[in-house]
Amino acid sequence: MVISNIDEGGDKVSRCLKDIKYLLSAFEASSDGILLSDYLGNVVYVNKAYEGVTGLKKEELVGKNLNDLLRDKVFNRAISLAVLKDKKPVSVIHQYVTGKDALTTASPIFDENEKLIGVISNTRNISELVRLRKELDKSRMMAQKYSDELSQLRKEQLKLEGLIYKSQAMVDTLEFALKAAPFDSTILITGESGTGKEVLAKFIHQHSPRKDGPFIRVNCSAIPGELFESELFGYEPGAFTGASSQGKVGLFELAHEGTILLDEVGELDLSAQPKLLRVLQEMEVHPVGADKPVKIDVRVLAATNVNLEEEVKNGNFREDLYFRLNVLPIKIPPLRERREDILEMASYFLEKLNKKYKKNIILTEEVENILNNYSWPGNVRELENLIEYLFIVNLEEQITIEQLPSWILTEHVMEDYFSERDGNTSRLNYILDMYEKNIITVALKKHNSVKETAKTLDVHPSTLFRKIKKHNIQIDFD
Repeated sequence: MVISNIDEGGDKVSRCLKDIKYLLSAFEASSDGILLSDYLGNVVYVNKAYEGVTGLKKEELVGKNLNDLLRDKVFNRAISLAVLKDKKPVSVIHQYVTGKDALTTASPIFDENEKLIGVISNTRNISELVRLRKELDKSRMMAQKYSDELSQLRKEQLKLEGLIYKSQAMVDTLEFALKAAPFDSTILITGESGTGKEVLAKFIHQHSPRKDGPFIRVNCSAIPGELFESELFGYEPGAFTGASSQGKVGLFELAHEGTILLDEVGELDLSAQPKLLRVLQEMEVHPVGADKPVKIDVRVLAATNVNLEEEVKNGNFREDLYFRLNVLPIKIPPLRERREDILEMASYFLEKLNKKYKKNIILTEEVENILNNYSWPGNVRELENLIEYLFIVNLEEQITIEQLPSWILTEHVMEDYFSERDGNTSRLNYILDMYEKNIITVALKKHNSVKETAKTLDVHPSTLFRKIKKHNIQIDFD
């Protein structure tokens, strides 16, 4: 009985030892480093993989308390202690003296009564992952660097093509134009006068498969209805009275295998619109006096500064032609809606003139501020013309407020007024006072003398002094 009982107990112990041996063998076979500590923080087991990752020997650790190992600086941190305290898993990434990076996760061990009896710490060598991550980060940095360089080169190329921009609005516009460029679909470019519709049309042509073909611009507003066919379709010799004896090739044929821009298409004579529609539908033209039509291969772009939808409603533009043109609509925003582009363009235009005439003229900060806040009803064309005007009339190295045209200064004064008045109803005297103050200030800066300023403004010096005092204008002559 006793023997039987001893044998039974011996079997249990044997099985338990066998299980422990199996578990330890599994730990030793693991490629992850494993450290076991009891509920007091004493290290009870370390496998070979742990030694390999950390560089610490089993003899240095087993039987030692984690607190003592920390104190003796064998460890610089022991997350198992945090697990013993909070009874929650903890993970950290750490680099050991071996130079290996490792992810260590320490987890609490509970018995069947949910009592904490120890901690198992799993340490995985992630040096290769860290290396790959660093390589990936480096590759991303290089990719970003190349992307930035390409973007800068692209901007320089666009400058050569006449496209200068900084605003997100123009970035979006050009991105869409680039997407549309490879296709032969008709594009309708809309925008106020002077926004650069023709420049954008050329940009689309240059980035299309037809870039080596001709680019023909047609000013629809300059072609009378009765001459539309002969100009765009051409004519045979002697087709009508006054026709050339050699005939004439139409603009559509001249654009064969290239691009034709129908500029100011909103001004096209109503009688010519069905003829244009037929060309767009059939891709063929019928020269005046010819027996048969001629097939053409062209990409059609159209541009207008009028609202074609309104023109359709008013009966001035055919709806079917509008839909035929408006396959891919692109709207160029006015300059006042993309103010980030104003100084970018101004600098470009000024730099171009400086290079051409071997000068180094710059804009003062005050002038830049005024230009940046002007409404630019004439858009890019007005800005370019103004910079050229200022470059010519300027005799110094800087373009100052004195050279600015009166209409720009007037608007600047009005903007200052309304910003100070918070949009309240204006008083004429107040506006006139601000305008007078601005004129006197500019004149004083220009002449550097009260006497000369009074003479220029055709007022007595004493009157000028009173106004200087009234407006609290600071005199600071050299």
